Amino acid sequence: MNIGKVFKDITNVQFMKYRVASQKGRITKLEGQVGKLQMLVREDILTMIDAAAGYKGNAYPSYNQAVAEIDRKYNGTADWGVLETGNIIDLRAAFIIGDGINVTEKKGTKGADGAEKELEWVTRFLEYNDLDKEVAQEFAKEAEIEGKIALKLALEEAEAPAEGEDNYMVSVRFISWADKKYTIKTNPQDYLDYQQLIWPATGKHTKETLEAKEFVYKKFGGRINKPNEAAPKIMKCLTQIENLDKALRDWRAINHIFAGPVLYAKCEDERAVEDAIAALADKNFKINKILAGTFELEFLALDIKGVESLADEIKDLIKMISGTTGMPVHFLGFAELMSNRATAENLMEMINAATTKERQTWIGAYEEVIKKAMIMHNEAVNAQMSKGKQLDPNKIKVAIPTITQAHYDRLEKIFLPACLGGKLSDEAFLDMIPGFDVKAELERRKAQEESEFEKTKKENQDLKDEKFDKGMFGGDKNAE
Repeated sequence: MNIGKVFKDITNVQFMKYRVASQKGRITKLEGQVGKLQMLVREDILTMIDAAAGYKGNAYPSYNQAVAEIDRKYNGTADWGVLETGNIIDLRAAFIIGDGINVTEKKGTKGADGAEKELEWVTRFLEYNDLDKEVAQEFAKEAEIEGKIALKLALEEAEAPAEGEDNYMVSVRFISWADKKYTIKTNPQDYLDYQQLIWPATGKHTKETLEAKEFVYKKFGGRINKPNEAAPKIMKCLTQIENLDKALRDWRAINHIFAGPVLYAKCEDERAVEDAIAALADKNFKINKILAGTFELEFLALDIKGVESLADEIKDLIKMISGTTGMPVHFLGFAELMSNRATAENLMEMINAATTKERQTWIGAYEEVIKKAMIMHNEAVNAQMSKGKQLDPNKIKVAIPTITQAHYDRLEKIFLPACLGGKLSDEAFLDMIPGFDVKAELERRKAQEESEFEKTKKENQDLKDEKFDKGMFGGDKNAE
């Protein structure tokens, strides 16, 4: 037997066992590392899912949350977005209603008196409820906050009616959804047939139900098939408004840092550093003071290029809010985003276009208010009259005049030359001027013509009398 070979074989076997054991250890170690990595990956994935679930582009997805937050922002009690929300709501309301509603006689009205008594009653009605003044603006503001408007109609006894007027008038009162939490009941076959308005009993309110003839309800947003959910225009960009306010606050904090430059002393060694600190520690250094030492002084100017993205974010948010609400950027305080005058005029056209839908809804709302108020007044006061002598809401129309540069350009370049050339009547041209009462102008013109006719007639008669006195007509005063 070769002892050397046997010893070598034994050594090789032991070495192989050692290698196998060593490989098993490495494999076990690697398996442990893989397990840890898998655990970390799972944790990271779960963290990313949780972060994605917590990060939302819309922080107010429900109508209740949005209206409550808009109310807080408008009243100045919210943490963010107070300034922007108040400006947007007030400006949109002003552009929607403008100078108020204009009630005129509907064209083609039949009857000897036309719509004279209806217009007189509407004038009293609007004055009684201040709808010809600030209340119309207030209603528009409330609709911008809640996205809908509910008005209660009730017959009231007038305190001091004018001579010839009856003792009753119909009142119009705003019903706040935020306060009453009312619910609209519709016809099951017609989403737009609002049959009842109900608000529940609460600590400060008793339950009340209004029938269709006693209220007017209009939505300014939301789906037709959901009569109780009406998303306000500003609801769609509440999160962007908050982000804008936060970005502006961050911008101010950065400016506060960069607006306070640091005085820096350049020294050659540690001894000079200690001397500089000691020399400046108790000094209130100001510009124009003399300072001497073995070091160089300068103000550190920090690099602000890293925060340019914040300025870009502010501009982008402004554009998004402007596009959503229709408010021009210069009305939101960023006039520098406009390139020229033409852009500013186009932005004015934009807000008129953005408020067209709301304006038409308000026209329908006031037409319905006047119609139901007239019917209520007829039932209480004019019930004994014949149908023809009662107030007829079909004789009048409601308009909300809009004034834009494009409208006046069309008047100047198209309709005015047509009117001067005899292709268009004066009445038709005057009717195109926003806020202009054509009927009142025609009456003034008629009265002026009659006055001038009487004046001319009197002057002619005085001339005849003078000639008669001189004997020019042979004693006949009526002679030609």
